[in-house]
Amino acid sequence: MMLLQLFGVMFLVNMFTIGGGYVMLPLLHDFFVTQFGWLTDQEFLDAVAMGQITPGPLTIMNAFIGFKVLGLPGAVVATIGSYLPSLFIVTYVTKYYLKFRDSRVVAGVFRGIKPAVVGMLGAVAVTLGDKSLVDPATMGIGAGCFALMSFTRVDPTLVIIGAGVAGAVFL
Repeated sequence: MMLLQLFGVMFLVNMFTIGGGYVMLPLLHDFFVTQFGWLTDQEFLDAVAMGQITPGPLTIMNAFIGFKVLGLPGAVVATIGSYLPSLFIVTYVTKYYLKFRDSRVVAGVFRGIKPAVVGMLGAVAVTLGDKSLVDPATMGIGAGCFALMSFTRVDPTLVIIGAGVAGAVFL
């Protein structure tokens, strides 16, 4: 039964989150930590961190969550549940893209979705920041990374590596 719940959560969250993978983080946190209690806050943060240091960050994060919850079968089910919505949506949208690409309605829908995506990303920042930025050192590292990503063209990989080094030195 838990495998079916895990698949359902991954499928629905991946089906209805528009705007990139990070938009799904508050929803996944709510399901896995708050509602089901399958993960602790720290385990969820570990899953996000594990995804960030590997290729395919959200796939790895979802597989890691599935593994933490139900072992290898959970990892497989979580991964399949993460990919199927994209497969269905891309297959369906591709059929009708040329017909509706210049539609004012479609353009209006996407203009309306953009503010929601920004709001969801803000929710991610608050949710994860509340658990991660716990002392002056972590706040400084977080602020430095935010500044580098916002105001320079530094490669994100270097920012992540730099944050890891700073954490090892200062924490």
